[in-house]
Amino acid sequence: MQTRTPVISIVIPSYNSEKFCTTCFDSILNGTVTDCYEVVVVDDGSTDGSSAIIDSYCDRHPQFHVIHQNNEGVSIARKRGYTATRGAYIWFIDSDDYLEYEAIDRVLDYINKYPSTDTFVAPIKMRSKNSEWIKPFAEAPEKTLSGREYLQRKPVSVCPVQFIFKRELFENQWVFFPEGLRHEDEYFCRALQYFSPTMTILDSPLYVYRQWEGSFMNSVSSQSMCDMVEVYKKLKAFIAQGADAVDRDWLRADALAFLMGTHFWHKDRLTTESFLTFRKKNIAFIRQEFASNKYLLPLKERVIGYFILNHPALFTEAMRIKRRFA
Repeated sequence: MQTRTPVISIVIPSYNSEKFCTTCFDSILNGTVTDCYEVVVVDDGSTDGSSAIIDSYCDRHPQFHVIHQNNEGVSIARKRGYTATRGAYIWFIDSDDYLEYEAIDRVLDYINKYPSTDTFVAPIKMRSKNSEWIKPFAEAPEKTLSGREYLQRKPVSVCPVQFIFKRELFENQWVFFPEGLRHEDEYFCRALQYFSPTMTILDSPLYVYRQWEGSFMNSVSSQSMCDMVEVYKKLKAFIAQGADAVDRDWLRADALAFLMGTHFWHKDRLTTESFLTFRKKNIAFIRQEFASNKYLLPLKERVIGYFILNHPALFTEAMRIKRRFA
């Protein structure tokens, strides 16, 4: 039985991950350190064989623990997993991804080297069926800056698996995963960065993110876009009530850019039935938010924003013509 208080607590929500979870778990175990971390897997009502696989790892490895629950979604699973942890640092990872070789050993080395750092952020290695690539950072590696400074970089880092952070940050009332919504990471990562006094940028990937057919990154629906609007509303509340007044304008500009993503992210689908269903429910609110906050955007973005919000079919045709002659 593991009795030593762990330095790192890894929380893994798992739902029907039979095809991938073994690779994930083995990647955690491939280091030399065994007694400085714990793994809490939250089995979120799986109906495949993954529950048995998780149980077998818990039986064989004292670092592993499991919470079985009815299917309640990834946000609740992460929160429930966190409440069962004891480590000084938290790392949320996903059961269909995996870690680089000896990633835990490397994280412990970084923690020892930068003991005052509140949050570590590492580049991600992306992997598809036929290729892999690294999403690099613009900043120099092993640079330490405030979370607010880091949050203002573009593009904003919104993958929670990139961050290893001190547990007290997750106890802040504004740092949470919105429940029952997709795009919950967009809220959580922004709030986490904002409230991190210090962030250290690491020099190489610790995490491999799978892009597979059917994954959330490769799917879109009317409900997904509606959830973006709901996440924006939570960002709006956080900015108004939780952020310092001096930071609100740039935070609102970033939040508005996220809201406009309901159109820009799906600009090739602006005439589909799914998009038109979403638009019918939400366009009045989006137009209102754009009108109230567009002064925060550069002129070019204001013009394009007006065009895509009010004339989406014409925007789609203009983009088609542009690509044809590019």
